[in-house]
Amino acid sequence: MQDIPTDIIIGAIDVGAPRNIGWAIIDGDQETHGTDLDVFIETFANQAKSKPSALGFECPLFIPLNTELPKLTAQRQGENGRPWSAGAGATVTTIGLAIVTYTLTQLRARMDTTATMDWNIWPKGNSMLLWEAFVSGANHAAPGEHWRDALNAARGFQKALPDLGGCNAVTGTEVLSLAGACALRAGWVDDPKLLHDRCLVIRPDPEL
Repeated sequence: MQDIPTDIIIGAIDVGAPRNIGWAIIDGDQETHGTDLDVFIETFANQAKSKPSALGFECPLFIPLNTELPKLTAQRQGENGRPWSAGAGATVTTIGLAIVTYTLTQLRARMDTTATMDWNIWPKGNSMLLWEAFVSGANHAAPGEHWRDALNAARGFQKALPDLGGCNAVTGTEVLSLAGACALRAGWVDDPKLLHDRCLVIRPDPEL
């Protein structure tokens, strides 16, 4: 448990093809949402200036590195039958690499802050925390309402404050960080050790 500032900007993106993206931003009691990723980027960058922020993506942001060949595509601890490597999980993992990199690259050109995946040291100043939203099964909104999934994810993160570690839904030790790879490519960080780090995973309740 830790003291958390009250001015945190929380953003979440429901990852999909450009026509199937949804986003939401929570700024105190104000909630905004939409479906145009470029609008999200401008809005989030403007609202998060000089404030701590948290940016979540609804796609796997790290994959496990198992030492046994038969387990290379096994589900992560906490996925509960919906592995990152199968079906929709595999699709959104691949799409996420493009969407996350694009988003972080565009934000980097608009924001003068630092990025981290370590929820134990965040927030420091106006740092941005990268986290994963795990919205699945009954938690999903109706088809076409991708912004609802993003808003539910953002609300789930807000509800998890100030005990983020206690709300972490997916664990693992040896991982390949896809978020770290995207952050490196977008110029947010320059330490390749970030490729070894998992991020916080928040699984929101249905329709918070």
